[in-house]
Amino acid sequence: MKIVGLITEYNPFHNGHLYHVQKSKEVTGAQYSIVVMSGNFVQRGEPAIADKWVRTKMALHCGADLVIELPVVYATASAEFFAFGAVSLLHKTGMVDSICFGSEHGNLMLLSQIADFLCGESKDFQENLKKHLSEGLPFPSARTEALFNLLNQKYSFRNNENELKTLLSSPNNILGIEYIKALKNLKSYIKPYTIQRIVASYHSADIESSIASATAIRNTFKNKSVHELSKAMPEECFELFMEAVKEGVAPIYFDDFSPDLQYLLRTTSQENLRHIREISEGLENRILEHASKNFLISELTKAIKTKRYTFTRIQRALMNIILQISSKDFLEIQNNGGPQYIRILGFRESARPLLKELKQNSMLPIVSNFRKAYNKFKGLPKKMLEIEAISTDIYRLHAPNPSQRLIGTEFTSPLIILNK
Repeated sequence: MKIVGLITEYNPFHNGHLYHVQKSKEVTGAQYSIVVMSGNFVQRGEPAIADKWVRTKMALHCGADLVIELPVVYATASAEFFAFGAVSLLHKTGMVDSICFGSEHGNLMLLSQIADFLCGESKDFQENLKKHLSEGLPFPSARTEALFNLLNQKYSFRNNENELKTLLSSPNNILGIEYIKALKNLKSYIKPYTIQRIVASYHSADIESSIASATAIRNTFKNKSVHELSKAMPEECFELFMEAVKEGVAPIYFDDFSPDLQYLLRTTSQENLRHIREISEGLENRILEHASKNFLISELTKAIKTKRYTFTRIQRALMNIILQISSKDFLEIQNNGGPQYIRILGFRESARPLLKELKQNSMLPIVSNFRKAYNKFKGLPKKMLEIEAISTDIYRLHAPNPSQRLIGTEFTSPLIILNK
């Protein structure tokens, strides 16, 4: 059987995602799709608007055959580690033939050339990168400048300066490059494909057609424009989302976590903050300096931002403080091969043959029952499950309906099985 892997967040699932699922199977000739999806927190350093189980149902209703979870330590990481964690899981299923990702550029050859270049990270590149960092540029911008200078020399892009710089500054292009890089570093047999994103840009803030960005959908709901929201989502997904809203488990926004962050900043020493992942280069000083004047996380992020510290880096740092994800814990996981298990969130009944193949081929333990795995695992795999359980408890604490602010939902939430 041919299987395509998709790396997703579905925050929430919209018509552009539906196009991606359908087109991915078409261009790769795959019979099944395995989706690696961020759990309750996403790569921009924010909580997902709806929990992992709601979003798993959305994915399964719209063509995904099997949904596995990207552990929170990778779901909230920089593009490089987000990509590595997801690609590593797909590679270690032992059965995925291809991955297909959306990109703004759509030119796989060029993305692959850049990935090759980054895999080598020559002395010239490192020196170029340090030079731009010393000029005060944030890491993504410094890397873009360093890459542009050296790629220009190697591949003669002199007549396409705007195209190349745009490519290197577009979020999905950057992730695509990191996916290919991870495949190369893992020496994976998986073949990459890309589909050019249609109509809406990643950062688009408004719903202008039936294809809209997830950012636009979240903003639209926040502004109470529910009718507009229904135009940009598949009917089943819109109904599932509105059902979650009615139950009081959604929506959840980053500012809801402001009291948590303020408590931690007032009770944690400056020294301990330095051990949190993504906090370095004196970022802890700016956080503490501005926290007393800015209660809401959205206000605090704007106050902290400088040329050096990007919004997404600040958001990830603040979320890591809330979830207490340390550099030490992350490096221990990363230095021991990355994700330690494959956690299934849900599957379609028609995809049971896929589960049988997964159990036979997987290079990692399969987790379909969180409680059983938690009681069985020891060492690093158990530590990863503990981090997941705590992060879900923190997430659930912010459910709009107080009766839904439950503890231990990782242990009680059943596997999602769609009879379809």
